[in-house]
Amino acid sequence: MTPFLNAAPNTPEAAYTETHIRGRNCAERLNGVFKARFRCIMGERKLRHHPDKVGHIINACAILHNICVEGRLDNDFEIEIQNDDVDMGSQVLLHNEGNIAKQNLIRRYFMQN
Repeated sequence: MTPFLNAAPNTPEAAYTETHIRGRNCAERLNGVFKARFRCIMGERKLRHHPDKVGHIINACAILHNICVEGRLDNDFEIEIQNDDVDMGSQVLLHNEGNIAKQNLIRRYFMQN
């Protein structure tokens, strides 16, 4: 999901955008750590699987990462943040579905009753 560009102040869309921006920083740092530790999710090795399977792969990476952290295993990698090229063809197919999910999220959490 994406933030709204130029959302009017004090609207549900502005509240959603503010929350989105705050959460994205954490997610980007996490992506950098995971990509450095688990090369299978690096840019050139795109996960070309069904989204459910990708979710399982990412969950497994999170579990393994937590085991490494708890076991105090050294991080012998450097975190490198890079912009991956996005396959726009597959992104367009999910655009409408994403907009519907975003509107449902705003109605549920950011609109006052």
